[in-house]
This record gives sequence, structure tokens and C-alpha cells, in this order.
Amino acid sequence: MPLAPIYWIIISIKNYLYDTGFFHSKKIPIPVISIGNISLGGTGKTPAVIFFAKKLIESGKKVGILSRGYGRKIKENKILINANQSSLVHEYGDEPILMSLELPTVPIAIGADRYISGKLLLEKYDLDILIMDDGFQHRKIHRDVDIVLINSLNKMDDYKLVPFGLLRESVSSLIRANFIIVTKSNLQRPSTELIKMIQQNTNSDVIESTYELDEISNGIDRKKLNNGKNIIAISAIGDPKSFEKTIINEGMNISFHFRFPDHYNYKQSDINNCLEALKNKKGSAIITTMKDYVKIKQLNTSKIDSLLFVARSKFFIDKNNYDKIL
Repeated sequence: MPLAPIYWIIISIKNYLYDTGFFHSKKIPIPVISIGNISLGGTGKTPAVIFFAKKLIESGKKVGILSRGYGRKIKENKILINANQSSLVHEYGDEPILMSLELPTVPIAIGADRYISGKLLLEKYDLDILIMDDGFQHRKIHRDVDIVLINSLNKMDDYKLVPFGLLRESVSSLIRANFIIVTKSNLQRPSTELIKMIQQNTNSDVIESTYELDEISNGIDRKKLNNGKNIIAISAIGDPKSFEKTIINEGMNISFHFRFPDHYNYKQSDINNCLEALKNKKGSAIITTMKDYVKIKQLNTSKIDSLLFVARSKFFIDKNNYDKIL
């Protein structure tokens, strides 16, 4: 908390220098779409990146992705393509591996400086367009379209600068966005206060999106979960409430939820604790997210493989709104 004013001043000065043209964003020779937010995690950026990449590929575009690879242990720039579940999280980060599993033909450049990452991709691949994951605050690179996601499950009290709320920068920054997408509106309708706040701070279109469950299936053989009336949940994501709501909406009862911080690196003891909780609560399965699964599988899961299921969810907006953005 004592450092908060320093953080606010730095963010304000940085944005002012870019807004007034003192700092200039570097341009990459192909279009760049940024998908980001103004809050700390949990808005659904990764599912949104996957959705837009798939749609662009369907339209005939050759797509690349720029990611910071938050939580990885190495600093060097890496390119990931056609990942598998054994791809090392400490090298690439959990979100790039998840995106690569969903988009096996898409090269993903991972590094803190997205401009350098973009140049690396263009040196190796013939691409038409880049999608920058979590890029709203990364103003070093020019973007042709800025999409900002806002979680409809957040409360109005969350829209204060950290540490008093969840904001990475002021809501007034929304003026830079071309499109605002309110996410997870099927799990909770965005409040009129939230919509009013958005409209007061931007001239862009406000679009609603949903967070939909594809399936809950075993991580090994994709066998569907049949008996999920009493389950143990485990997650390390920015918005565990959405994960819980998705499971509950399927008629399941969560006996216990092991909640860890976003991008948490699982330990073997966490797996053992899940198995113990499953026995104590007389549960039928353990359910996690795909983002968590790529990290859990780095451990010895032989004792829980048949009991470990993955909730595979997706971001969705209707065709009219997608066409408007395209």
C-alpha cells in the first residue's frame, strides 16, 4: 500500500507521454490486434485470443500470437508451436501452452518485449496478422485494434486502482480502446452501473460475450464425466468464481475448492491433498481448468489420472459483433 501512489504516478506519466506523442509506439509491418484489460486477471483474455485466432484462421488469415508468458522461469525470447501436454511450463508459461494446444498451427512468440517478439515471428513465418495477448498496457508496440475485456462478475468496488481495487490503470484509459467486451455475461448479467461507467469513459462499442462450457472430460482419454454430483475443484486462475459457477450450472456440488493464486506452480503435495480430500468428502471426481491441467500434468498424477477431469470452456460473441470487429 505505501508503494501504491508511486505506481499510480508512474502509470499516469507513462500514459501521458504516449498520449502526447513524447513516446512513440513502434510499428510492425502487419496489423496487430491487442486483447487486454485494465484489471488484474480473470477477464478471459486467453479464451478470447483463442476465439479470435480461430475465426481469423477460418477467414484465411495466417495468424501469430505475442505473449509475455507470465510466470515462466526464463527470460529469453522463445517461439512455441504445436505444443503438447509435456511442454515445459517454466520455459513457456501456462497460457502460451494452453493457446498452442488449442491452436497447434499458430506460432506463439513469448517474451516481455512484444515488439522484439513480433520481429522474431516475422523473420521465421509468413504471417498476415498478430494477436497480442494482454497488450493494453504494453504501449511500446503499435496496435491497429485495441480490444479491452471487462469481467461482468466484478463488483463496482473492484474498479479502484490497486491495492484498493483491481485496476492496473484508471477507467479513463478505456478511451484508448476500439472495442469494449463485457465477458461472462451468461454467468452474471453486467450491472447497469458497470455499463454506465464504461459508457462514460469511452466512445467505443460495448459488446457482451459469454463463457460457455464445451465439456467436462478426462484429461487422458477425453471420456466425459458422468457422475459429478460431489466433486473436488482445484484451480489457480484469476477468476475462480467463474469456474465454480460453470461447474454448479452443470448441476454438480463442489465439496471443496483448492484455490491458489493465478499462475501458481503446483507441487506434488497439492495433488496428494486433492486425493485426500476426495476420500474424506466421498467425492466422485477432481475437476480443474485446462490452464491448470497443463501444469498439474508436469507432476506425478498416476494416482488421480482416472479421477482428474478438465472443464473445457470457451469465449463466444455472436457473428454480428464479430463481423463488426473484423
